[in-house]
Amino acid sequence: MGIDGSTIAAILTGILALVGAVATAWMSGWNQQRVESRKNRKALARSSVPLLIASWDLANWLYDILEPIAYSPRRCKAYGDGWPSDFTSYLFGQYFAGVHIIREMTQFFAHIQGGRADQLKRLLWKIQDEFVSMHYEGRENIELRWAERHILEVQEAMTVTDGADGGLRAMRWIEFQENYKEKKNLWRCFKPYEDGFQRIVYRRFKYLYSTVEDWKREGNPQEIRDDEEAEIKKDLGKDEKREVVVVISDHRARRLQHLLVDLVGLLDEESGMKFNRPVRRCTMVVGKEVLAPGTAETFEKEIVDDGISETYHYRIPCDCYDDECNQNRKPFKHRNLKNGSGEGLLSRGTSHWEPRTQHQMQDGSKSRRKVTDNCDQC
Repeated sequence: MGIDGSTIAAILTGILALVGAVATAWMSGWNQQRVESRKNRKALARSSVPLLIASWDLANWLYDILEPIAYSPRRCKAYGDGWPSDFTSYLFGQYFAGVHIIREMTQFFAHIQGGRADQLKRLLWKIQDEFVSMHYEGRENIELRWAERHILEVQEAMTVTDGADGGLRAMRWIEFQENYKEKKNLWRCFKPYEDGFQRIVYRRFKYLYSTVEDWKREGNPQEIRDDEEAEIKKDLGKDEKREVVVVISDHRARRLQHLLVDLVGLLDEESGMKFNRPVRRCTMVVGKEVLAPGTAETFEKEIVDDGISETYHYRIPCDCYDDECNQNRKPFKHRNLKNGSGEGLLSRGTSHWEPRTQHQMQDGSKSRRKVTDNCDQC
């Protein structure tokens, strides 16, 4: 029994209708993704600016806390018992809120693929991992490790709905002061990390007043903290030769400062703001006098014109974008951030971004870098 022409025509019509429906659905979905991509791209450029400013503020504030050349006896007398804790907390909270806003406003870059957007997404995760990572060994790395619940709490508390349109912004400084002690009791979240930074500042001043001749004559104006002095003695317990003066546990903070500098450069390109403000990187080469006994099994020897001197330095492992720290542009293995090409975090996508190089003349800047296989541990 044959199939007549009308049946064949009906079958073909049905097939064509089905194909047309599928094509229409695909085109509709593709067009919707394109519209969403365009909308999120605009939102990304717009919300990048507050995060850019917050990252710049925090990076430079960390530089002032961490960089030895930023210290002086006069400054110690001015600050006395340390840097203002609440302002340091505000800068961290402003950064966390900026990240929260950029995720909410862009659906975390939904439908935006390739180029700087992929780099930015990976870098944000990289900084997040540095805040919470437990992959580091050594007394120098324990400060400033954030609990994820505290980060989420700060993000939600410091993100404010602004205006009738429901726009989001970070809490301003005056608002923060009102919520720090009273309304939201934000100090409870920040207290452990404020204490950590005060320890870093206390120990930095103690080291300088113990080793620098000009400082010794001034006399340390800091109020002696018995609990901290007990911890310092405990840290030095295994140092039989007494080569360590005081352990300064700021390695995680220094890595964060470098990653924030990377973020400022990338956000500047993404936002098109042309921020054009200097971003300084703190030094990652430190002397053995501030390292816990046994931390660095191999020190780098300082290169001088007449050969190798007896001064030893240690380079803090860091996977930022700076050539001095990470010439191969590879993240630490524990980050788990390899892309499709297997080249790591900052491999080139469809665009090419290079950070602004600002080489600084610092102590140990001529040191020879020694790369270890286990680069994600100190």
